[in-house]
Amino acid sequence: MISANGFGSLDRQADGSMRDRVAGEWSRPRAAAEALGLIGLAAAVLGPRGQPLAVNRLFEKLMPGVARERGERLTLADAAADALFAEALARPLAPSAADPVRLIPIRGRAERPPMIVHVVPLRGTAYEIFTGAAGILIVTPLKPQAAPDAAVLQGLFDLTPAEARVARGIGEGLTVEAIAEAFGLSRETIRSQLKAVLGKTGVGRQADLVGMLAGVHVAA
Repeated sequence: MISANGFGSLDRQADGSMRDRVAGEWSRPRAAAEALGLIGLAAAVLGPRGQPLAVNRLFEKLMPGVARERGERLTLADAAADALFAEALARPLAPSAADPVRLIPIRGRAERPPMIVHVVPLRGTAYEIFTGAAGILIVTPLKPQAAPDAAVLQGLFDLTPAEARVARGIGEGLTVEAIAEAFGLSRETIRSQLKAVLGKTGVGRQADLVGMLAGVHVAA
């Protein structure tokens, strides 16, 4: 025979067990987001309506400049990208959905590079494990390939050492003013060297030089 006190004890144990289970279920999205952070990925675990259930520290650094929590869902600061994100969410993030990972481009700004947003629906066992979660949003920056070493450019295009340094600087996105300051030279000198670089490489504009150097691959 179980006394009234015994029933109360069982009720308390059941309540405690349920709280532990609920806490464990809601800690899974956080653990998943943090695990992605350990490999350098900014990530947010999303609910069915796009609401953020958990974000990692790398993703927090993107808020509010890239992503924002507004209303019932996560939004992207870039209006064009957010429209695509809203369109992606209009197709339910469900385990039965046949859509693959959705990629959304975010335009670059002066202070940050362009980025790609990956909307990854959870499937099968993953959907069952992450209670209440329907997808994971991962943001990756598009970093330009480093310009070839000055010595490589010197050999490829028969540049002088000074011209090769200028070419590399331009390839890395530096301005004439920044290169002049870095080497303690006048802007006129750097412009003269840049003109020589354009002539030797066969391109007519600075932008064309940047594009060409981005395509120069040197085997290790």
